[in-house]
Amino acid sequence: MKLSRLINRVALTGLTILGLSTIAGPASAATTVRVAAPNGNSPYIINTDHGAGGYYGELLKKIDQDLPQYKFKTTFTSQNAVFAGLQSGKYDVAMSNFWYNKERFNNYYHTRANGLDDLRLVERKNGKKANSLAEVAKKKLTVVPVSTSDARYSLLANYNQQHPNNKINLKGIGDQTTGDALKQVASGKYDVAVYPYAACKSVQTTAAGKNLTASKSIGLQSSYFLLHKSASNKKLTKAMNKELQKLHDNGYMEKLTKKYLYENTFKLPGAQKAFNAHN
Repeated sequence: MKLSRLINRVALTGLTILGLSTIAGPASAATTVRVAAPNGNSPYIINTDHGAGGYYGELLKKIDQDLPQYKFKTTFTSQNAVFAGLQSGKYDVAMSNFWYNKERFNNYYHTRANGLDDLRLVERKNGKKANSLAEVAKKKLTVVPVSTSDARYSLLANYNQQHPNNKINLKGIGDQTTGDALKQVASGKYDVAVYPYAACKSVQTTAAGKNLTASKSIGLQSSYFLLHKSASNKKLTKAMNKELQKLHDNGYMEKLTKKYLYENTFKLPGAQKAFNAHN
């Protein structure tokens, strides 16, 4: 009798444990993170059949792999739509060469730096030349209009604000791809465009690119992920910051820089000071 009761108790305990296990169910699903990326920004972001590629695309895939509690899903759209969607909350994260901008850093969360850009003046091989923004202004070179939502516009506007007696003739425009902008320099419509070195290098083998050359470096700019402000994204920002710190310290970012950006920007003069300067 005692043995029978013991067997019944063991069986009941087993059923109870099984029941609790069934009620608990599978582990919680990963939180989907909606990422927006602008079109036409190779080699930084490349739209492939397997999602975003290029420097930031591969960096985000590594972050996705290392943060199993999140699932990052990228949508390609125009740059203006990126910011409209980020502001409204349609997207959680914006991915591109987003440099420091006081207004944006106030309006959105931002991560620690996710890359370092080497800025150049892109000119025609047989055209007018300059090696600094001051020379562009002094020689009155014509500059390709820049999208007002682009970090380069803020860079040039800040230069004009700081140099009221030697201003660049800066004109704003809507969305424009890198390729279209550089074609306007190659054709002679404008004298110069301001772009990271990798953007110019990536079009070097095209018909327009063969007629272009890049100046020496005119400065370095750190880039950052921008996030829609919400309680969940505040937590996400902290998780991404921890991961980005790791990927910088273990050399992964440097590896991607050499793979996609035609040079190791982290080894350029002033890189240590410029990287993560606004975080």
